[in-house]
Amino acid sequence: MAPALLEPIQPIGLPVSTKLLGFHDALGQKHTQAKKAIAYEPGRTLVESHDSYEHQDLCPSFPNLHWEPLKEVPYHDKGLQGDARFRNLLASATDVFDYNPKIGTEIHGVNLAKLTDAQKNDLARLISTRGVVFFRNQSELDIEAQRELGAYFGKLHKHATTAVPQRPGLEDVHVVYTDRTSKGQRAVFAPSFLWHSDVRTLYR
Repeated sequence: MAPALLEPIQPIGLPVSTKLLGFHDALGQKHTQAKKAIAYEPGRTLVESHDSYEHQDLCPSFPNLHWEPLKEVPYHDKGLQGDARFRNLLASATDVFDYNPKIGTEIHGVNLAKLTDAQKNDLARLISTRGVVFFRNQSELDIEAQRELGAYFGKLHKHATTAVPQRPGLEDVHVVYTDRTSKGQRAVFAPSFLWHSDVRTLYR
């Protein structure tokens, strides 16, 4: 998908201010005590403005496309071939940790653009176990590498009602894109509607 013109702003703790609180002891004498008050500014997303966008060819477009009706596609679960301890995938990892006991794992040191088939099988198994897996700093995972990785697990799907990249030949890429002209959707749709899949009922 095309990277958005967004720069996440992390929550920060602002300088601590000091307040003087007055109180009386058991004998009725007044005392003053200093108490630190923590100022806090919540994280937010800053939308940047760019005169020229380096990924313009991946920005959304809605060309007049027509495809053959969907047919049932044979599927083979690559995770069944994965190692139960994920040893192939984690061989080059420098760190791995779970976000919580139920869902979410982050792995450092693994280049998704250069996975072996054995590592891809482990990845499929790990995702089926943990639900979602995060890999940061994937500078080599360009659009073609993403498509190649996805195609290993099955036929890439062409979504009939959403945007495709402006660059021809990427009709199987689903574009998620936001810039400074995009309208906020959180006040219009419930979170359960904003984050969902439209292809769960289609033949795969």
